[in-house]
Amino acid sequence: MISVGLDLSLAKTGVVILNDGEKVFEGLIKSKPTGDSSREETVRLIEICNDIELTIEDNLGDEAPDIVVIEGLAFMAQGTSLVQLAGLNYMVRSMLVSQEWPFQIVAPSTLKKFVTGSGASKKDVMLLETYKVWGESFLDDNICDAFGLAKIGEALISDDIGITLNKPQKEVLNLLNKSWKNDPPSV
Repeated sequence: MISVGLDLSLAKTGVVILNDGEKVFEGLIKSKPTGDSSREETVRLIEICNDIELTIEDNLGDEAPDIVVIEGLAFMAQGTSLVQLAGLNYMVRSMLVSQEWPFQIVAPSTLKKFVTGSGASKKDVMLLETYKVWGESFLDDNICDAFGLAKIGEALISDDIGITLNKPQKEVLNLLNKSWKNDPPSV
């Protein structure tokens, strides 16, 4: 079972790929603006999306992910950043659909609740709880979030993710299973 977690960002997109619970890849896709024009902005988003696709393909070869879990938009972002993040989010969704890779969107607060038990946890708490629950330590919160998203993906498609689910995790899965079953994978 292959689960991919994507914490989308304009500067540092976190990517984690798990295969049967084992980390196949963890890393960042970094990007910097090359100018202020709409064209340059769009090219940057396309490049991030292409890098995500290549990262997945390079690490899986002929295999396809069973699920890709994307963190939904953080509405704290404002103005141009929110528009760019929304654009990136939908470009990635489009790529996933064209590849026929099933995906699930998870709200930031839902990810936090799954990992920490609270939907309002700070980044340092996410890092600590990820270590406490799964024994995984990360120096970058984007990769940590991507790991949590990949773990949610595993839990959506398998009953065995290496831990006993607690009440908040079960609540998250019950919520996500409704949308997962209403929008089944195309592969």
